[in-house]
Amino acid sequence: MSPAREPPSDELASFAAAVAHDLRTPLAALSGEVDVALRRDRTADAYRDALTRIAGSVAELVELTGDLSLLGEPGDDGRASPTTARIDAILASLRERYASNADVVFAVTPAAAAAATVTGDEALLGRAVTILVQYALAHRRTTAGLVIRAACREDPAGECGWIDVIVDAAPGTFWPHTWRALGQTAAVGDPAAGSFSVPLRLRTADRIVQRSGGSLHVASADGAGGVHIRLRCAEPM
Repeated sequence: MSPAREPPSDELASFAAAVAHDLRTPLAALSGEVDVALRRDRTADAYRDALTRIAGSVAELVELTGDLSLLGEPGDDGRASPTTARIDAILASLRERYASNADVVFAVTPAAAAAATVTGDEALLGRAVTILVQYALAHRRTTAGLVIRAACREDPAGECGWIDVIVDAAPGTFWPHTWRALGQTAAVGDPAAGSFSVPLRLRTADRIVQRSGGSLHVASADGAGGVHIRLRCAEPM
């Protein structure tokens, strides 16, 4: 007789549910596009449009598998990254990505914040901000635009020791539950919040930010005041 299987832990069950939830949407979109494309002969332009949409769903799946790989790596949260990144480079990459999207605008206060160098890997931090922007665009209850802004935060000595990269929108833009997980605690990685109580994509962003010695949080549970990525300046400004 084979030994009885142990029931899955609550943590594992929550993680499996989070993965299934995040994979379901792009897989459903991919399946639907393929089904429609094969249902009858179409023009070359129609097939090209379908393939473009299919490519978008595949790209989303690739990003999600990257999230799973990152979450599966041994954790070193809380340790400041030995590498550095420039805020203006991160924002430039985002501007390029959303150049054709009028719903996303950028602001820096003061302008010196854009030139700040922070601890962390530039590509990964750019990915973290992109994840938040994608999540925010997907969970709006209105068509209000998003503002991506960078701002200095003074340290106890009065110097700009931290930079906040903020994804913000007008009050009432998001559904009430959108940022609830982030609002449970000042930082998503706090064990009191539950290991997988945060949506998979937000958890990935949090892992990246924490590995850079920063934190991820919201100004309020409904998202009013923006979602903040707080990063430590490599050198006080």
